Amino acid sequence: MKYVTRWATFKLVLIVLLVGSAIAVTVSGQSPASANPLVGAWRVTEFADGNGPAITSPQPGLYIFARQHYSFTRIQGTRPLPDYPSNDKATDADKVAVFNALYLNTGTYTVTGNSLATKAMVAKSKFAIGGNGNQYDFSVTGNTLVLTQKPSGAVIKLVRLE
Repeated sequence: MKYVTRWATFKLVLIVLLVGSAIAVTVSGQSPASANPLVGAWRVTEFADGNGPAITSPQPGLYIFARQHYSFTRIQGTRPLPDYPSNDKATDADKVAVFNALYLNTGTYTVTGNSLATKAMVAKSKFAIGGNGNQYDFSVTGNTLVLTQKPSGAVIKLVRLE
């Protein structure tokens, strides 16, 4: 009887160890989103392209980073989008003004150290899709992200929304 009880105890301990090991391996193999400091939603707070003074009160811009994908959208410059009642009533000049003011770029990205490499899947202009993509140096301090585009040196400052 002692032999059966010991065998049952041994099997129970073995099962608990195996299940515990499987859980530990699964959990340790997952990297939390917080391991990547870019993951989240960011609002553009400043933009400087080196062709003039920095724009410190830019029009709205939202940069979103998921684990492997990004989406960049912003209204460039200091002027809001043209106001017209609907797309079917907008003039060609109105539509061109909106097109020229928008920056749209979304795709995949990789991070190596403090370098960010983006590869567009969808963009406002076809030339931005494919090729080498864009390269940035970045730094995250608290809730502030600074992207410096290479080689142009354009600097975009953002604040974390979530």
